Parts: sequence; C-alpha cells; structure tokens
Amino acid sequence: MLERGVDSIINESLTKGIFGEGFEFRAGQREVIEAICNHYIEDPQGTIILDAPTGSGKSLIAMWSAHVLKELGKRGYLVTSDLMLQDQYEEDFKRLKLNWPSIRGVDNYNCNVNDLPFSLADCKMKGIGYEAAEKLKCWGTCGYLQGRRRAKELPVALFNYSYYLIQRNYVEDKMQEQDREVPFPIRDFVFFDEAHKVDSIVQSHFSPRIDVSTPKLFKEVNKFIQKHGLQAAWVSDNRIEDIVDRLMREDDHQELMRHISEFRGIAKVYRKARTAALKVSKLQYRMGDIPKEWQTFFGRMDRLKDIWCKFDDYHDIIKELGTDAIVIDRKETEVKFLCLEEAMMIDKFLQKKSGFKVFMSATLGDIKSFAKHTSMGNARVIRMSNNFDYKKSPIVFINRHKLSFREREKNLPHVIKTLDKILEKHKGQSGIIHAGSYQFMNEINAKSKHSFNLITYDMAKERSGAIDLFNRSEGKVLVGPSLLEGLDLKDDKSRFQIFFKVPYPSLGDPLVKAKMNTFPGWYDWKTGIAIQQGAGRSIRSKDDWAVTYILDACFRSLINKQGFFPPSFEERLKTIN
Repeated sequence: MLERGVDSIINESLTKGIFGEGFEFRAGQREVIEAICNHYIEDPQGTIILDAPTGSGKSLIAMWSAHVLKELGKRGYLVTSDLMLQDQYEEDFKRLKLNWPSIRGVDNYNCNVNDLPFSLADCKMKGIGYEAAEKLKCWGTCGYLQGRRRAKELPVALFNYSYYLIQRNYVEDKMQEQDREVPFPIRDFVFFDEAHKVDSIVQSHFSPRIDVSTPKLFKEVNKFIQKHGLQAAWVSDNRIEDIVDRLMREDDHQELMRHISEFRGIAKVYRKARTAALKVSKLQYRMGDIPKEWQTFFGRMDRLKDIWCKFDDYHDIIKELGTDAIVIDRKETEVKFLCLEEAMMIDKFLQKKSGFKVFMSATLGDIKSFAKHTSMGNARVIRMSNNFDYKKSPIVFINRHKLSFREREKNLPHVIKTLDKILEKHKGQSGIIHAGSYQFMNEINAKSKHSFNLITYDMAKERSGAIDLFNRSEGKVLVGPSLLEGLDLKDDKSRFQIFFKVPYPSLGDPLVKAKMNTFPGWYDWKTGIAIQQGAGRSIRSKDDWAVTYILDACFRSLINKQGFFPPSFEERLKTIN
C-alpha cells in the first residue's frame, strides 16, 4: 500500500471531509505531518522529537499523522500523560468523528454486576479469562472489556502512559511466557504527547516503595492463606517484618541489593499462593458467588504484586548499572527506591518496546538536553515556529533582587513591594502568582497589600478547590506553589501571571540532588521547562494574551545561556534593571 503517497492521502482525506467539512490546516501543520509520515517510510524504526509550541495544534498533528499512516496499512497508538488529557483527546475524537477507541487502567471502570472497580469485578475474581468473559451476559455492557476489544481490533488506539507501560512491560512478558496471544503488541508507530514528562513518568512507574503498613499487608494475606489451606509454606510474619525493616533503614547500597534479592525470594512464595487462589476462585465460581473475603484477599495481593514486580525491575536495572545508580528517598513512614539513570530506564522500558516513535511537547526546553537525558540522541528534531502574536504578551524580567536561600530574608520585602505595584497595575483583572513554595505563598498572603484579593491553598489536595473558586470569580488572583501545569486559563481568566520565585527543582528531593551533582546542566534544563510550562497557563489560543512577570533576579543566570529558551520566548523577553 506504500505506493500511495502521503500528499495524495492528505488530499483525499480533505476531499472526503474525514476531519470535518471545510477543514483547514494551521500554519505549518501539513508540512510537519508530511515530514513525520515520510520519515516513517524512510525509517520505520526511527524516532522524532517534535517541539510544537502552544497553539500549533500538536494533538491534531498526531491524529492526522496517525490517520495517514493508518491509510498506509499501519497500526499504532496515541499515548498521553494523564486522564485529563486523555479526556481532551476523546472529545477531539468525537468532534472529528474518528472511530478510535480509548482505554484506561482497569480501576477507572466499575463492574456492572457488583459495582466495584474492575480489578475486583466478579469475572476477574473468579479467574475468568478475557476470551471466556465474552460468554457472560454482562460482556456487552462492560465498559472495560468492550473498550479493550475495540482497542485490540481497530488500527489506532488511545492509551495513557501508565496503561501503555503496563502492556509493554508486564502484560506482554506474561503472555509470551504462557505462549498466549499478546493483546496489545508493539505496533508500527506510537505518538507520545507531553513528552517533557517522560523521564518522571517512567521513574515513577518503575520505582518500588514500601512503608510501615507493608508487613501488615503480608500478615493479613498469611491469615487468609492458612485459613483456606492454599499452600503448605508461607513466610513468617516476623521474617517479613525484619526484611521490610532492613529495606527501610539500610544505607549501604551493596547490603541493600542483598535485602532486595531476599525480598524477591519472599515474593516467589506469594506468587504461588496467588496462583493457587485463582484456581480455587474458579471452583468458587462453579459453586456460586465468590465470598467478600476473597475479593479483599485479591485486592491485597494486587497491592503486593505491584510492589514485588517493581522490585524485580529495580533489581535488574541496578544490576546492570551498578549500585552507584541507587537513590533512596526516605521519609518517616515510607521509603522509595529511585534510579539515577532515567535515560537508561526510558531506553529499556519505552524506546526498545515501541516501533516508530514521535515524542511531542510544547515545553521541551533545550532540545539537546532533552535528547541527552531521555536517550534520544539519534532522534530527528522537528521544531515548529510559533505563530502567536505576542505583542500584548511580553515577558518582563525585573532584575533587581534575588530570592536565593542566602538572600531571600533581606530581599523578600523589596520583592513583595514590587509584586504589589504589579497587582495595582492589573487591578480588576484576574491573574496567577507562581509562588515557588508554600512558604512564599504564605509570606505573600501575610504581607501583600492586596491579600484581600488573593486565593491561596494550604495543602496539595485543596488545590482543585482553590482553582474552582478562582474560575468562578472575577478579578481575583490565584497564588500557589503548584500552578505550573494543569491549568487552562483562556481569555479573561488570566491576563497576567507572576513568577515570584524561579521554580528550581527542590534540592530537598534526593533524586534532584543526585542528578544535579551527576549531570551538569540538568538542573537548569528542568527549571527552564518549568518556566515555559508556567508561562503557557494564561495564553491558550492564537488571539489570547497575558503579561508575564519574573521577579527573582536568579533568572539572570538562565537567560545568559544562549539558545536555552526557544526564539519565541526570547523575543518576548524585556529586562528591567
């Protein structure tokens, strides 16, 4: 089918109104779509980095490119970072009348029979396989199973990163071991949206953690195993408490690897118990409804399974990289085990488990740094120009007072005074303040002359409530340390935004500290991405506008780096000394 040219497929699709009658490309979109699809034809295993600024329509580029490749007889995936963005893609599918399925993790669906998350659905508890489930009466109305069926059958499917990584690294391996059909094998192409998050997503997905409740989880499972005689052998509660305690306290990396190996040995015992339980649950299905306590048991086993699977992966990664790659994030009640070499993890769990790849984002920062820290040094880079009219949207850097740790106490009153002048200038307009930390948020709220007009929040879980209040208000200013992403403030919802403090990654995070010391330039690159993310919250369309202010003079060191920010950012920048 490759004798059909990319250009002719696009023309045919426009004529047929595949993406709606009268559809017109924005500037540069068609050229990028053609470049992506032609690159696939030239190199079906290639990688593209697409730097597409806000307003360029990168999701539409992904959908059009996927459509063209589909017309060439190819199959693929669209992958996005979270459920909110998955919702947006689903709305686009409906609007454009694309018959493409979207599938999420099982716990995003409720069973129609028992109204529990699908991981605790009757069919799953009773050990019924997906093929056998087709014979059940509830098959036709099951959101998960129907979505899964459509995603298997149709040439293009939408996943989030979490579901995609599970399919690539857990489900596929398990199915191949059992000589069973892989439901979602590697396809010809995959588009990864929000690619600037790929390092943190992969890190989070494969990083094991344990806490003080882990021994109790094993203890409850032991009681159930003994009660129902699932197997003759299990691990004593005391031994489990001992190994978990050592994992949570051990600092020596060599000893830690020994403890991890021991924990993996313990996990093998419970893998056998889970298999035995599944066999019994099938019998329970024949005899009648599965008891409630069995549902609870499988829920606990799923939590333990997540822990030991991640320890398996972590052990193999560190064995390959060496113990110097171990990073421990120890809190009072939990310990998280991290890997310093995120690029290796991306290569192992994502790159090598995908076909032709397109990584897209509006905020990649310095492209060379992105490629270096994500194992994409050989990728082709496509950088779209920004067609926004930024005349009304300058970035004003007030280069006077630093808010570094050593200078913040002295300079804080001066910066708040500057802040108040800006708030007075924008009186009556809605805006946001990127505080940088809860401490700075509280200082602003306590000392600003405009505190009566500010909306703040004390805890991360209250963020959504504060945003909702802000969206229902007029002329208010939203202040917080975590407003860099997840906000879509169109038009008058935000006519100005203020970076009170440069959003450097927190050095209180052990991984951040380790990466800063190991990889020169990483710290600044991540900061640049955060600034670009924040600067995009208030300008969401071509005709939108907002003024951005940066009050922390520490920003000077970033703008002195030539080519660190994209041209569209540098063109808007105005410095006031």
